[in-house]
Amino acid sequence: MELTKKLWNKDFILFMTGLELSSIGRGLLRFIIPLYVLNATGSPVLIGTILAISAIPFIILLPIGGVSADRFSKKKLLALMNFSTAIIIIAYMGLSNVLALVPATIIFMLLLSTLESMITPSTDASIPSLVAADDLIKANSINWLFSMFSEVGAPILGGFILARLGLAPALFVSVAFCIMATVIKLMVKIPYAKQDISQRLLNSIVGDIRDGIRFAVKENTIVGKIFLMSLVIGFFLLPINYVVISVLVSTYLEMREGIVGLVQGIVMLGASAGAVLPNLLGKKANITNARFLLLISCIALIFAGVGTMWSTNSILTLLIITASFFLIMLSIATLAVISSSYIGEKTPEHLLGKVVSLDYMVAWLGIIISNYVLGFLLNHFIATPGVVLLIYGGIATVCALFLKISENF
Repeated sequence: MELTKKLWNKDFILFMTGLELSSIGRGLLRFIIPLYVLNATGSPVLIGTILAISAIPFIILLPIGGVSADRFSKKKLLALMNFSTAIIIIAYMGLSNVLALVPATIIFMLLLSTLESMITPSTDASIPSLVAADDLIKANSINWLFSMFSEVGAPILGGFILARLGLAPALFVSVAFCIMATVIKLMVKIPYAKQDISQRLLNSIVGDIRDGIRFAVKENTIVGKIFLMSLVIGFFLLPINYVVISVLVSTYLEMREGIVGLVQGIVMLGASAGAVLPNLLGKKANITNARFLLLISCIALIFAGVGTMWSTNSILTLLIITASFFLIMLSIATLAVISSSYIGEKTPEHLLGKVVSLDYMVAWLGIIISNYVLGFLLNHFIATPGVVLLIYGGIATVCALFLKISENF
């Protein structure tokens, strides 16, 4: 495969521009629709149920999305998925006038989740073919930074439009972003080697997924350990950041929503810093240091638990929580950039989409299962949530200690 020599080459610039437009467009949907339904129904439980249901197709279809990324043109696949997103948004606006709001929203979120299961592996599998191997860590850092911008920018934009203009204009803005992304994606030249399909489609899909698993388990066990790390991160660390911060700051410390938002913003800055850090570390940013980064996250989680349990000053507790979660996200983001770069460099091109999708799948399985476990634990330890942090941090630390990675796999 011939690689471009410059990082900021034409195709990479176009690809990242299209990706950011697509991410903002879909980020708007993930923010404004649940918020609109919440305002209309007043039921947080209903929103949680809708979001949980909508995650099911994403997890189930991720391996198929990985197979599609390897077997079909990634450029055409990404363009088709972005255009399809615009179509289902328009369909949702019409469907909302026929069906009740909740059933229409469930159908829409299921379709959106299905499309994202195709977009995610194709996106990550495209980057290694657009830049040189030496620039892969930089490219993945840029990808992470762009994703952080859309994570922060989409809710701000969506909230502004929804508050002042209503749902329909916000949805039309999302349609515009998706269509612009479609046009730009069609301009990108992503290398594509056509693969023959000599078996039935189902047999080909099962065989391709098996090949991806075999590669991670037998041919390159480091990739298999990256999968296990993704499971640990998905189960023990990511849900803590997105679920527990609100409980700790709002319920336990009894602080206002603005403080919750401030803490979340600072924590996301940690993720942005983590995306940049591999470039500053140079040769030290390699996969052999992955366990060290994971241990930092686990120890920071334990520190947050200790601070929550034994600090009697609410301001000090808030500072400990914020600093700990900042460090957790910084370490996770750094680890994600390094591990995705390793997968992109070491995985054969015809397996890359499948391996990427399997990595995402195990992480999301961990997140979904952990959300239910966290709900149970927080219900029993609502007065002492630090206990939950200590339990999660302790078990995660033990898991991390067994995940030593060396280049001699």
